[in-house]
Amino acid sequence: MRFFPFFYKQPNYWTCGPAVARLILHSFGQKKTFPEIIRETKTTKAGTSNRDLKRVLKKHGVGFKEKQNASLSEIKSKIKTHWLVVAYWIPVHREAHYSLIKKIDTKRVYFHDTWFGANHSYTHRHFLKNWWDGEAKKWLLAVKKPNKLIAWGFRGTYPALSKNIRKY
Repeated sequence: MRFFPFFYKQPNYWTCGPAVARLILHSFGQKKTFPEIIRETKTTKAGTSNRDLKRVLKKHGVGFKEKQNASLSEIKSKIKTHWLVVAYWIPVHREAHYSLIKKIDTKRVYFHDTWFGANHSYTHRHFLKNWWDGEAKKWLLAVKKPNKLIAWGFRGTYPALSKNIRKY
């Protein structure tokens, strides 16, 4: 099983918000172009705000839950019950970043990441230390997976295949 049947790579460092929104919208059958999503999210070289990401998902009928001061166990629980989990955090490049979390095991957090790739992971310690930004601390956005992804077996434990990478 793969996490997603498709993968989009963001074209530059400041478009993680639109890239994550595009993956989520695509999983609901809404194939928006990348420039459309950049406009809708009001993304600039400073990035995308949590508020604008949520506004665009809501506009397209995607329901979600958000939480600040979340925990790894809450993420695990959401993933186990078929939710897509988006974290807003600061990885190694020291810029705020949106990532989809696909799995958490006893040592590592695994990402379906639009910048670093579908096989990216960090230790729990590193992720927890960097799971913050001026806009939010330990923030997550959870989107219930569409039934078609669940039925097709895309549940969140295997990486997307590189041949399925789509460029913008």
